[in-house]
Amino acid sequence: MALAGGSLGAQTPPRDRLRLGFIGCGGRGRYLMGMFGSFPDVDIAAVSDVIEPRMDNAVETLEKLPRRFAPERFVEHERILDRKDIDAVVIATTEHWHGLPFVQACLAGKHVYVEKPFGHSVGEGRAMVTAARKSGVVAVMGTQQRASEQFVKAMEMVQSGKLGRVPHVHCWNSQVARDRPERAANSAPPTGYHWNRWLGPAPEVPYNSGRLEHRWWMEYGGGYMTDWGPHHIDIILGAMNARTPHAISCTARRFVTNDPGNAPDAHEAVWEFPEFVMSYSYAGFTNYMAPLRYPADHGICFYGTQATLIVTRQGYELWTTPDRVKGNQLIEAAPYSDRSVSTNARGLSTWTRRFLDAVKERRPSPLDVERSHEATACCALANLSWQLGRTIRWDGAAEKSTDSEVNRLLTPPRRSGYELPRL
Repeated sequence: MALAGGSLGAQTPPRDRLRLGFIGCGGRGRYLMGMFGSFPDVDIAAVSDVIEPRMDNAVETLEKLPRRFAPERFVEHERILDRKDIDAVVIATTEHWHGLPFVQACLAGKHVYVEKPFGHSVGEGRAMVTAARKSGVVAVMGTQQRASEQFVKAMEMVQSGKLGRVPHVHCWNSQVARDRPERAANSAPPTGYHWNRWLGPAPEVPYNSGRLEHRWWMEYGGGYMTDWGPHHIDIILGAMNARTPHAISCTARRFVTNDPGNAPDAHEAVWEFPEFVMSYSYAGFTNYMAPLRYPADHGICFYGTQATLIVTRQGYELWTTPDRVKGNQLIEAAPYSDRSVSTNARGLSTWTRRFLDAVKERRPSPLDVERSHEATACCALANLSWQLGRTIRWDGAAEKSTDSEVNRLLTPPRRSGYELPRL
């Protein structure tokens, strides 16, 4: 069966067992190794990381699984892509390293599971979509909420009309950020730390251990906007059958945090669509939720004319809209009380399994990468709005703005030697 935007006709028929290579062996990469390694039809044949101690940790992780793996280790991920026996790769690198190995993997005919965000910029994300389309590989972003039961249910309720019209959707994250970058002096990189390659397409700077907390540096991540934002926005766009906004505005600052990074500790973003407004709040210095009756430090609230729906990774609640006499009434809920059961873990298991089955059975990807790119692009554009200090007017079909400076920044320059391949 042909995949959307490409064909698998020229590719080798899939095996009964799939051989995977992992690019990125940090905490998330090792977690995914445990998840993929739990499937009996998966072999983990190779791992790659530019920080060699992380590969040591990955091998230790794999040796402790019920089925022990002994993967080959490579600093250069390209050597995984050169192996003819590798069917697919899992990319769990720092955010600014998602694009290059994704495109290279597609060109090498390898199927790809990439962590969010889909790309580090709008231009990079578009190149990734193009590469997946042209190669016809199965490619998917790690947005496991798409397979989590309460988010599936929430999307169904919104689309069924149960909430009435939904003019406003709000999402949020709040936390006490204790894992911001440490203040450290520049130094020589430790043994086994390939610093120049870790920087990759980002500007060349001296080694500093604080930069390894990549989410808090705009050069390597994008703050919570690109860390959690794609999860929220992917669900919202799916539920609302929406594609791209026509205006984006975001204000953000570092109010409390005193660290060497440059990502904000608070932001408020708004995306305008023809039929609704989407907003996202982040407070990186508090997790106090009681005043707003938020049941978790993250979530999405769909404000409908007939009912209001709150959904988090712990469950959902559906309420009537406010009545001046009766007030809100709870209509339906999946309880938040049983937090020992990780619906997110179940969703991840289902999502990764769907990816593997699509590869094995030559079926379309579980979700078109265009949708993942659109959700991630919303986040990238919000960060641009904050950095430029103005609202962005956006033509989603043409994927450009009326603002020439915005268009110039859609594809930031990359360091020589780390350019994306021509497609």
